[in-house]
Amino acid sequence: MKAKPIGPTAHGIIDYGFVALQALAPTLFHLRGPARRLCYAFAGAQGVLNALTDHPVGLKRVVPLRVHGQLETPFVPALLLLPWATGALKQRNARRYFVSFFAVALANYLLTDYRANEKR
Repeated sequence: MKAKPIGPTAHGIIDYGFVALQALAPTLFHLRGPARRLCYAFAGAQGVLNALTDHPVGLKRVVPLRVHGQLETPFVPALLLLPWATGALKQRNARRYFVSFFAVALANYLLTDYRANEKR
């Protein structure tokens, strides 16, 4: 099996991009109510996890990259399930945003080598 193409540094940078997008999404896409609150909650959770992850762009490297991946296992589906459960997907812009964001986050998750730090 070939190695996954996204390593620790790239994953960290992508995650910080996700944090910024989640924080800006309510303004950029005119999201209201539950959609707005979920974006800020997702941004906060992802930002804290990424800042604490042991990768080159982590601020305080206390969470092993492998554990970061394990925590993202339920987080990625939550990007779609929580908006659905809270009714946030009733807004057309929110539906477009969360479905698109979920697809990109899933690709990032599936293409990341979460064990790269262990191979050194």
